[in-house]
Amino acid sequence: MTHRNDHDAEILRLLTKDSRQSFRELAKQLNISHVSVSSRVKALEESGVIMGYTSITDPDKLGYYPLCLRIAASQGCDLSEIGDEVADHPEINVVMRVSGDCELLALAMCETRESALVLLDKINKIEGIARAESHIVLEAIKMGGIKLKP
Repeated sequence: MTHRNDHDAEILRLLTKDSRQSFRELAKQLNISHVSVSSRVKALEESGVIMGYTSITDPDKLGYYPLCLRIAASQGCDLSEIGDEVADHPEINVVMRVSGDCELLALAMCETRESALVLLDKINKIEGIARAESHIVLEAIKMGGIKLKP
């Protein structure tokens, strides 16, 4: 979507804070009609700007063992292929290609420390991965645009 309506950024900001808001609630906050909000949201969805709606959970309250993974690939490997294979693991929530001393960053939500070790072993066995380092998340402060602690 190359052309965005003037209200698109505000609609996205409000939906990021609470995606359960009705079009009427959004319209009231933006001082525009709910029909305008509906058409803009539909355009944002159809263009792929809005890819879906989800709930944001606090890993501490769910008892999860969150990990950040720094993944270095072997030279000449297909990073898209490696990223896809990492993303196929159900514990993995985020995979990003990055610059720096590693090629991929991933965020995993594991149920136990043991399941985190199993995941790390599986990741390290993916062809083309030279090294995967795990970092224990000590505290999640902000996720999905929402601060978790008041």
